[in-house]
Amino acid sequence: MDKIDELIIAALKDDSRVSLAQLARQVHKSRTAVESRVQKLIEKGVILGFTINVAEGDGTLQAAFLMLTLNGSHCHLVYPMLQQFSQVVHAYSLFGDVDMMLDVRYRSFEELMVFKESLLKIEHVKEVVVNPVLKAWR
Repeated sequence: MDKIDELIIAALKDDSRVSLAQLARQVHKSRTAVESRVQKLIEKGVILGFTINVAEGDGTLQAAFLMLTLNGSHCHLVYPMLQQFSQVVHAYSLFGDVDMMLDVRYRSFEELMVFKESLLKIEHVKEVVVNPVLKAWR
């Protein structure tokens, strides 16, 4: 990865919707050269995806991390049960005092508490600790 690739990545981090033509002007290369570089960065796994930031508002989902403690090493049994919940964005199996961590989205705190109670009804789930996200940085 060279300086041009770093400039391309910085520009895409700033605005992932920037056109290839505009990106080419920013890094002083041809559009085809920039398109080729972006494609190579994707193929190498440097660029994993393109995202957007959404302004907070009434319809915006809030985020939380839920820490699950299980009765035994049963992440492989609990995970299939988690797939039924639309709130779960990612589920992680962890090493340590916490067995699983869930990245979830919810509309209201009440909805989050109902979700927590649903998780506690799953066999092998012993405890759920809720950590609502106050602020996220990029």
